[in-house]
Amino acid sequence: MTYGFIGLGHQGTPMAERMISAGLRPWLWARRKEVLDRYAGADTRIASSPADLGAHCDVIGLCLYGADATDAVLSGEDGLMSRIRPGTVLAIHATVGPDYVRDLAGRVAGRGVLVVDAPVSGGNAAAEGRLLVITGGDAEPRQRCAPMFAAYAGKIVHVGGLGAAQAAKLVNNTLMTAITGLVFDAFDLGDALGVDRTGLGDVLANGSAANPSVGIHLALGAERFSIRAWPTLHKDVALTETLGIPTLQLTRVAAGTIADMERRRAHYVASRSPTE
Repeated sequence: MTYGFIGLGHQGTPMAERMISAGLRPWLWARRKEVLDRYAGADTRIASSPADLGAHCDVIGLCLYGADATDAVLSGEDGLMSRIRPGTVLAIHATVGPDYVRDLAGRVAGRGVLVVDAPVSGGNAAAEGRLLVITGGDAEPRQRCAPMFAAYAGKIVHVGGLGAAQAAKLVNNTLMTAITGLVFDAFDLGDALGVDRTGLGDVLANGSAANPSVGIHLALGAERFSIRAWPTLHKDVALTETLGIPTLQLTRVAAGTIADMERRRAHYVASRSPTE
């Protein structure tokens, strides 16, 4: 099997590096030359374009920001689909929603191309091979992806047919967003009650309410975390809202968190001096 990977950003870079460490010799492509320069001397192969990568690979991981970026790599100038081979498997690591992956599978089926729904969760865990890979779709193409997934996954969870993994990822990220907003409120409540923030952080990190958002808040603060996380969480909560599920408390709280993060981002930017 020959493997390819596109999407060498914050999440994708350690994933590709794990593939190299595992001896998979992946084909890589990125728009910017300086990104590919990092792999000079590595046991990998550099494609001149997505089309070039598509012409050489049996399994291709796509870890891009969203649907538009994925479509651009697939069907844009020198896109993957222009030279892709019948039987190739596309593993969609981006969070793009269940409708997108099902539609994509229909669009590429005429070329004999298969799609595996495979969003990931865990962020920095990719560098240590501890990502959660959530999978949806048929067993045969998933099996062909298994060596690639094993390079960067600590756990692989299959949740159903094509689109089910995207749905599970949206549930996960919507819940995480809602919890994050409640953690923000908890620290604000502690401030109002005169509780030491570091001490409160120890309580919330080790008591019955313990969750990862507490540590993130202590490390970054609500404003800086909002700056960093809002683009992705805003996209994913908006995707959840497009599914047409009747309004639930979970989605209401998550939407409220997104609005709160927008306010905190604006306040953070306004409070910075022009030189910062």
